[in-house]
Amino acid sequence: MKVRFDQAAPYEVEEADAPFAKPEGKELLARTYRPRGEVEAPLAALVDVHGGAWSRGDRLVGALHGRALAASGLVVVSLDFRQGSEAKHPAASADVAAGIRYVRAHARRLGVDPRRVGIVGSSSGGQLALLAGLRPGAPELAGTPIVSPDGALDGARGDESVAFVLALYPVADPLARFRYAIGRRDDGSGFDAKRLIAAHHGYFLSEAQMAEASVTRIVTARETRALPPVWLAHPELDDNVPAAITDAFVHAYQQAGGAIERVHFPGARHGFIGQPGADADKAIAMMRDFIGRQLAR
Repeated sequence: MKVRFDQAAPYEVEEADAPFAKPEGKELLARTYRPRGEVEAPLAALVDVHGGAWSRGDRLVGALHGRALAASGLVVVSLDFRQGSEAKHPAASADVAAGIRYVRAHARRLGVDPRRVGIVGSSSGGQLALLAGLRPGAPELAGTPIVSPDGALDGARGDESVAFVLALYPVADPLARFRYAIGRRDDGSGFDAKRLIAAHHGYFLSEAQMAEASVTRIVTARETRALPPVWLAHPELDDNVPAAITDAFVHAYQQAGGAIERVHFPGARHGFIGQPGADADKAIAMMRDFIGRQLAR
């Protein structure tokens, strides 16, 4: 059986780790999830960006959806990247941009079509994914050399554009979320505001940097370089990224002329894509459907 994109997900998946970039001498790994078998034609690829408030987690966080999406005939490349407090904004964004270049540089080896590269991210990874999608080739995203197919480091800029973005409960406006967390500090609800506040301080040098990294601000200020189609999931019971932050981004994107699909997940909580269950199954099925529609364009 030859491999092609199929929303019914009939394929077994193989996984492998490899270094994809080396910023400032630090080797970064990517885990590739790939459907097993001979490809009928080059496959679409997804760069996967994990969450963790820019300070926790690694390329393995997205294993559940990485495997499930690869099983439908996609190549998913999940990235490690520099995080706070060892690194500051925009280091993670530069590493994500390098991940997109890496996939294109290794397109032949991976069996992917370099014209059909999308990106998926959750929570803080959703902010990084959206920023990459909206600002491809931006000067602030430069600086991370990729590992080329021959093993050498390549610091040259290349095509960092993406065909579409999938964002799960993204922190679209880091400054608004920071102020939300401060407002809930010691509110007696058990909400861990102090952890979020510390994470913001760990990755951003100032509130000005948080504002700079806000994709809502970037869209509103017309600083985008591209407006790829966006699929966005927002859980009803998300106390990590309140609905107002998502609403503001969706409104700004629509006003700018971007195509965006927001899906509500009743009863779901922040981080649900990482836990097996009905909500994760629903999201994966909807992501496959969205990707299929993009690939048919």
